[in-house]
Amino acid sequence: MFNKLQQIIIFCFISSIFLSSCQSIFFWPSKELVDSPGRFNFEREIVLFKSNDDIQLHGWYLPVKESSKPVKPRGTVYFLHGNAQNLSYHIASLHWLTDYGWNVFIMDYRGYGRSQGEPDLKSIIDDAAAGYYWLVNNKESEDNIIILGQSLGGAVAVAMLGFDKNISAKGLIIDSSFTSHRTVFRELLGRSPLLWAFQYPLSIGITDDYAPEKFIADIKNTPILFIHSDADQIIDKQHSINLYRMANEKKGLWLVNGIQHIGIWKEPEWQQKLVCQLNQWPDLQDVQDVCAP
Repeated sequence: MFNKLQQIIIFCFISSIFLSSCQSIFFWPSKELVDSPGRFNFEREIVLFKSNDDIQLHGWYLPVKESSKPVKPRGTVYFLHGNAQNLSYHIASLHWLTDYGWNVFIMDYRGYGRSQGEPDLKSIIDDAAAGYYWLVNNKESEDNIIILGQSLGGAVAVAMLGFDKNISAKGLIIDSSFTSHRTVFRELLGRSPLLWAFQYPLSIGITDDYAPEKFIADIKNTPILFIHSDADQIIDKQHSINLYRMANEKKGLWLVNGIQHIGIWKEPEWQQKLVCQLNQWPDLQDVQDVCAP
């Protein structure tokens, strides 16, 4: 990440002088899809739908696996992914939920994968809302949807629910996200010996209009589970702790040991904990008790 930061430092500095925006630092999309269905052996429905401003967006809907039936689907996890690559990479985190009775819906924000357009902070929030409305209009009742936002996707999820009061869900899971775009930008710059001196002047060009800390307290009647690792090298766990403190009841906080950024769902132990928690929703459990008999 720091290599790219160094490449755009001059652009961001000029942008900050004119009080413009360095939003591009938050978006690292790739267009080419990898064969994750073949690699991980799952079926998916290709979904095409339109944003409010008529941009075509692309998603995958993964139904509960036939081998899991006759178990009735428990609901759908709407997965809002992070800032890099595209859905074909990120689905590796959660495709396995279809083995446990959960459908999974993942979409690409504009500019990612086969979704058209170019991303910016406000537009990807609108894109996530368009994905939600596609899901409730075509597949699932809002009472059976749990939104899981990972990293940047967590910020998108919080702002989406804060902006659009017509969007509701059975629950919200915020994985490895942050309180403020400007704050996390400063922290990332501050870790680089080459860039730490620029963290405050450059952050002028980063808008906090869509910061999760501005919206988290507006989310009511939706249980929220925050998850973060103490070994996250990109976003410090204190961001999730702070969001947890700002959130309304009902809420929970899982602090994970020794796992790097957005790596938690690669671990079988934590996969099982997530399944246990989803199956007990809306009752939120402490992490050490979640799979207890």
